[in-house]
Amino acid sequence: MVLSPKAVRRWLSAGVIFALVAAVSACRVTPGPTPVFRRDLRPFGFPTQTLGRMVGSFSDVTFLSNDLLLVTVNTRTFGADDEMPSDLPESKLLLFDITRRTLLNSIEMPVEKSRDSVQSAGNGSFILLNREGVQICSQSLECGQPVETRGPLYLSPQGTRIAVGGHGRWEQKILEGARLTELQSFAENEPRVVPGDDGVLYGQKGQLFVKLADHPEPELVLDGIGTDVWPNARFLDANTIAALQFEKTMTIVSVDGKISFRVGGQEGPYLTEISTTASGSRFCLHNAGYKGIGSVLAFLDFQRPFNMERVNVLDLKSRKSRFKLQWDPRPYVGNLTRPSLSPDGHRVAIIRQGFVEVYAIK
Repeated sequence: MVLSPKAVRRWLSAGVIFALVAAVSACRVTPGPTPVFRRDLRPFGFPTQTLGRMVGSFSDVTFLSNDLLLVTVNTRTFGADDEMPSDLPESKLLLFDITRRTLLNSIEMPVEKSRDSVQSAGNGSFILLNREGVQICSQSLECGQPVETRGPLYLSPQGTRIAVGGHGRWEQKILEGARLTELQSFAENEPRVVPGDDGVLYGQKGQLFVKLADHPEPELVLDGIGTDVWPNARFLDANTIAALQFEKTMTIVSVDGKISFRVGGQEGPYLTEISTTASGSRFCLHNAGYKGIGSVLAFLDFQRPFNMERVNVLDLKSRKSRFKLQWDPRPYVGNLTRPSLSPDGHRVAIIRQGFVEVYAIK
């Protein structure tokens, strides 16, 4: 049987339509987990588009307890002759009750324009950094007297130790978490440290060292870590460390150098970071980078936004993943926000595409 040209065109059109439907079906993403709490942050000033401006976003999210979540909407628009102080304009601090799904309190105050300037310090309190220094604040969003210092700001998992300063330009100090009294100091030419509740970590020449409070000398823990982007290692509890090794592998190792397990598939030179819990039972890997054609285009344009962001919450004892989520973060402005785990490790909070979302973890 010979088909007419018109019939051939109909068959070809039907074939194209079928192929498109099949392609869309193949690319369909399985619905992800449903958040137990979700709130739009855009009415509070959280930006998702620059609208032709130079906008920086330094927003933070942190659990003050298993039910209380603090979001800091911390942004800044930069100008050609920008002489504004480093903690202005003021940021919005929003305290949410996850169980009651309500905004309990909010306030505006100066916050340093850098990520992790607001972090949980345990016992329902949090640490805030601005140009006056570092200060302890309560659930009522009232802050005590500041201790003069510079950033960046690093906290131990339980908030008992705080590292301030450093950054390769000035002295770094370790402060006691409850009273902000100085415990230890490091000169500006010394390696930068990350505190644990019982010691400190530092990287030097591709090696990771630990100095425990009851040990006289630092000890080598791991080889093959990058020190250009620091910190890429954190204490998970008093005896366990997570460190990015050989750019793409997160290695879980004890303080005496015994490797427990490894998690592959990290994004190496792009964004890879760790969030810890006060309980030490779980930790969260957060990374972002490029997938598909975006990984090729990234070599041509280093300013391209990431097209992949993901979180992976792992149980330290069982070594199993308890929660995974991956998405395209675009559109976004400035820095992506580090996720936060609740103290017991059974909730994770993320900010994506202008919304704060909280997911339950079994």
